Amino acid sequence: MPEDGKVAKFGGACVSKPEMYDRMAALLKSDPGRKFVVVSAVAGVTDSLVQTIARPREEKEIDQYLADVRKRHVALLPAPPEDGGRATEAMDALLRKLERLLYGIAYTEEITPRIRDFVLSFGERLSAQVVAANLRSRGVEAEAFEADQIGLMTDETYGNATALLGDTRDHMAPILRRQAGAGHVAVITGFFGLSPEGKTATFGRGGSDYSAAVVAHALDLRTVEVWKDVGGFMSADPKIVPEAFPLSVLSYDEAAELSYFGAKVLHPRAVQPARACGASLFLKNIYRPGDAGTRIGPDTVDRSGDVKSISYVRDLATLKVYATGLGSDEVLLSHSSTALADAGVNIFSAATSQTCVAFLVESDAVNRAKKALTRMGGLTPEKVEASPHASLVCFVGEGIGHAHGVAARVFRAVADRGISVQFITAGASMVAYQFTVNTKDLEDALRAVHREFFGDGGKRHRSASATVPSASAPLP
Repeated sequence: MPEDGKVAKFGGACVSKPEMYDRMAALLKSDPGRKFVVVSAVAGVTDSLVQTIARPREEKEIDQYLADVRKRHVALLPAPPEDGGRATEAMDALLRKLERLLYGIAYTEEITPRIRDFVLSFGERLSAQVVAANLRSRGVEAEAFEADQIGLMTDETYGNATALLGDTRDHMAPILRRQAGAGHVAVITGFFGLSPEGKTATFGRGGSDYSAAVVAHALDLRTVEVWKDVGGFMSADPKIVPEAFPLSVLSYDEAAELSYFGAKVLHPRAVQPARACGASLFLKNIYRPGDAGTRIGPDTVDRSGDVKSISYVRDLATLKVYATGLGSDEVLLSHSSTALADAGVNIFSAATSQTCVAFLVESDAVNRAKKALTRMGGLTPEKVEASPHASLVCFVGEGIGHAHGVAARVFRAVADRGISVQFITAGASMVAYQFTVNTKDLEDALRAVHREFFGDGGKRHRSASATVPSASAPLP
């Protein structure tokens, strides 16, 4: 049977300013069901860690960097300290560990995927201490927990790990249930867990959303709230399409496709553990807690319409691999895909012919991809061609696979604007079609498709949740 309680995940913008903790505490006090909190790193901290380990550093650089990180987090603590400096001591212990790691990287000038993940986890570790201290100072009995220490178990794919849901339930759930039974709010680090080797493994950027859904699965909860400084999903990016409007509901598949293909509202894998336990994900704006936001759940499949939302990915390249001597297109596709995966190249889409395979990859991965393809499984391609300046447009809706003429309407709308379509993918998902255009035509293509399906009537659907309010918005 499902248990009582909710997971509330707070993004980086929600934990990066002292005044945000008033909002967070008010939310937790207003609903005692919010017993489990998952937090991201303070905004910008993970990026700074990535940059710090990108090249060898001298000791004085490391010392200055750590001093800056400490200063930033201490500035977010309540004043005077509500617990005799307990949070400061915990943060200093974490920073000493990070110092040893950074010195080791500087001395050896080497870094493994495991060490990289351990370093990148410190943003969330520090954030959890700051959040718990601030909640305690505001009357919420909160305790900080590091996910890898309380049994959020993962596989060994460092940098893009997958949670082991059954093992996590066995290890982590008893600890968190005891905390809830004692009346404590558990503040849990997002973004990472513990591999079978006993090492920290991260879920990839934005992975704290995924962590929150994993916690819900472990505890058999039915509600995950993802709190950010913006609302939920919209029919398109309002910075490009002014008439875009908020979406109140999406299916699991719609949300996953939109997230994977450019919508940065939710981590694309967060729907997996939520679907597995039948939980609903609520995407909420911390400045406007009364707004409905977007709900993603098991009862939200609606195939009565067609296109529900449009997302995009900029800065891609089409990579064509020619090899007539490899036999079937399956052989070429298999060898090419394996070579790119081993090189850490993300493939957005692929198409085959008898003598050529075309891949859609990120522009900054082209050189790495070409190098990987020069020898793939002992086979050498005849030629590898890259076409830059591609951007992908994805249109999504549960009704797409059941309605007639949707693709024709899309491509006619784009053609009427004089825009050429370069790369079309359909059939991989029943709820999404993708195509590419030259990046210079991307914004015009997005507006054309949105107007084709929503017209200017999209303006009628706009609501307060479509606008990011100022920090002076009232507390819940």
